[in-house]
Amino acid sequence: MYNLFAQVIINNNSKSTDQIYTYGVINELENKVQTGKRVTVNFGRNKHIVDALVISTSGVCNIPLNKIKPIIDVIDDKPIIKEEMIKLAFWIRERYICKYSDAIRLMIPAMIKYEHKIIIKVKNIDFNSTLNSKENELLEVLKKGDFELVKLKKIYKGNDLYPLLESLKDKKVIEIISKENTDKNVAHERLISLKEDKPIDEYNIKKTPKQLKIINYLKEYGKTNIKTITKDLNVSASVIKNLEKKDVISIEFVLYQTEEKKKKEKFIELNNEQRIACNTIISSDDRAFLLHGVTGSGKTEVYMNVIEHFQNMNKQSIMLVPEISLTTQTIDRFKKRFGNKIAVIHSRLSKKEKFIQWSKIYNREVDVVVGARSAIFAPVQDLGIIIIDEEHEDSYKSSTSPKYDTIEVAIKMAYILKSKVVLGTATPSLNTYYMTIKNQIKLLEIKSRVNNTMMPKMNIIDMSNELDKGNNTIISEELYESIKLSLNKKEQVILFLNKRGYSGFVSCKKCGYVAKCDHCDVSLTYHVKGNMLRCHYCGRTKSMTNVCPTCGSDKIEQFGAGTQHVEKLIKHLFPSSTVERMDVDSMKNLENYENIYNNFKSGEIDILIGTQMLAKGFDFPNVTTVGVLSADAILNLPFFNSSEKTFQLLTQVSGRAGRGSKKGNVYIQTYESNNFIINAATNNDYKLFLNEELKLRKEFAFPPFINIINICLISRNEGLVSKIAREKYDELKILVQDMVTERSLLLYRPVPHNIYKVNDEYRVNLFIKASNYCLNNLKKILRSIYMDKDIEHIKVSININTDTI
Repeated sequence: MYNLFAQVIINNNSKSTDQIYTYGVINELENKVQTGKRVTVNFGRNKHIVDALVISTSGVCNIPLNKIKPIIDVIDDKPIIKEEMIKLAFWIRERYICKYSDAIRLMIPAMIKYEHKIIIKVKNIDFNSTLNSKENELLEVLKKGDFELVKLKKIYKGNDLYPLLESLKDKKVIEIISKENTDKNVAHERLISLKEDKPIDEYNIKKTPKQLKIINYLKEYGKTNIKTITKDLNVSASVIKNLEKKDVISIEFVLYQTEEKKKKEKFIELNNEQRIACNTIISSDDRAFLLHGVTGSGKTEVYMNVIEHFQNMNKQSIMLVPEISLTTQTIDRFKKRFGNKIAVIHSRLSKKEKFIQWSKIYNREVDVVVGARSAIFAPVQDLGIIIIDEEHEDSYKSSTSPKYDTIEVAIKMAYILKSKVVLGTATPSLNTYYMTIKNQIKLLEIKSRVNNTMMPKMNIIDMSNELDKGNNTIISEELYESIKLSLNKKEQVILFLNKRGYSGFVSCKKCGYVAKCDHCDVSLTYHVKGNMLRCHYCGRTKSMTNVCPTCGSDKIEQFGAGTQHVEKLIKHLFPSSTVERMDVDSMKNLENYENIYNNFKSGEIDILIGTQMLAKGFDFPNVTTVGVLSADAILNLPFFNSSEKTFQLLTQVSGRAGRGSKKGNVYIQTYESNNFIINAATNNDYKLFLNEELKLRKEFAFPPFINIINICLISRNEGLVSKIAREKYDELKILVQDMVTERSLLLYRPVPHNIYKVNDEYRVNLFIKASNYCLNNLKKILRSIYMDKDIEHIKVSININTDTI
């Protein structure tokens, strides 16, 4: 009956369908069905038409043929996922205990996602007289025109729609066609070009200065995207429209277009340390490297030289940055080096924009992919190298299922695709550095800054002494004087505070009332804009009140300074300076990031205030003063790795100062001036910090010496989630008893999450410490308990090697 069989993964969220299914391939589709293509199939007893991904094909099948259903149709003309990436998806499923479909969706952009439209088309109007009454009834509906399945389901209310459609198809009365909605899903770009490329004087029109700029731009770069030209030249679309009316330019619509621009960046001679790093990465047989270079050591130049090497070998590269704000800076540098042979992928792009970028990569029209975490799954055709800048950043760990670690995924990809991966940072994560000690990753070091630029002078400010002096503000006297001096010299300042909003919380000084979110177990944060209280977990807001709702007192006050408070204070202290803020609240879209970045780079902003995003790789040579306003904010968080995060943050923030020829000063304000971590960061002594921290981690059984697994159960029903958490714990305890006895596993009782309720959902955590020896068996047990079947009204989140316990 069938000469070919296809193994597929069904696009379904149910845990009960998380398995591989086999379908038969009819003769007409044998040349179309391929691994990596999507197909439509009948699924389940009710014969629902769903789509699936082909993961392999075979000429043999050990399932009885009478149980094999045929594939209905093939969706894609070409495979959308390579076989090697399907292999990676399987690894992700096992590593992070997720479903096949969850792993596969990581690799498919939203605009060509699994969901597509099914068109029902009448094939034979002279239908067979053997149709029964129900089939005839449905056919009369279908004869009115081609129907999308979604629309047909609304018209035909019977429960037997799918069996009837299948029967009509078998009798060759109708066709069931898979069809992408190209009108909406295929993104287009508008490109402009000169109708005739001739000397300026030969254009017999009256030319405004802006029109001249456009003509000269097009003469230099050729056909260009309208968005690009309006942004680069700061001209409006109306100027372009006028040139079109004057028959100087033509505008065309295309699916996508890679623009070619001339390289503008001058060649930079590598120093000896950079050259050794480059040559080792290129020539070594190793797959994975840690590039440990001090801040300002020129790691990006190493990245670009390595990428250029693979570009010359006709291979593509992936360049990851941890923060969307950094893509602007990285794209700026990479465009100057590689022209427009780059694609950009990150979460702030619209679905349409992401699809355009995906298409460029898929069709091999770019050499370099730049982006945040999700860009690791870009459809590169011939991967040479993956580079992960600031590898220590938490943003490389996914917070949604599957909770993958980009570092682990990249290393696995390098081995599967026979490519290489470089992890770059001034402050390696302990896990990564420990891998170099175990010879799993090759260590490369750059110990000096480019051009031997001096590291900034580090100053620890004990804020207890400021109180004794009568200074109650968040700005110490020394930091104030340094800011003033920098501004007088026309230099720039960065101030860092790891807290958004105007104040940390609002409380009544009379009765102790604290304004809390009605939907989450957290206090609300006061925001000046709109005079409102906002929850930083669910996003809900309330109007600020001046009267305590509990006791009626007017002693409502704001406690704990946030970035908005600092912004107001700095504007008061330095009224003639231009001050801007960069945090999640002020950066609503990529345009906000770009404006702040470009304005600070050009010197239009004097003082930049912000949260952690300021610590991640910004390179501004005119910054001479950096202030860390509260070094204790992360140090005292209840996480086992808070010391590591504090060291990394202080080192990275400090590295923003003195990157040019001017001397830099860093002021670290703290109430714990003798703290070991703060002093290690001040002295830029990573090895001292590393050795001490590894001793503590080993003694108390924390990563990298042990695996920490968190199972979080989530539900709107508080009683149910507690009950299920206990039942599952009891079941798990029995199955892992041997592991506990042999001391390869520690199982903790279920406890409420640190923030028990978020957005009206209650969360209960179960923590496990497991050795590498028992990890694989443990994951099989966890899958059988938590993932094999859906738990009614309960969501399950599993995190391998979580940062909290």
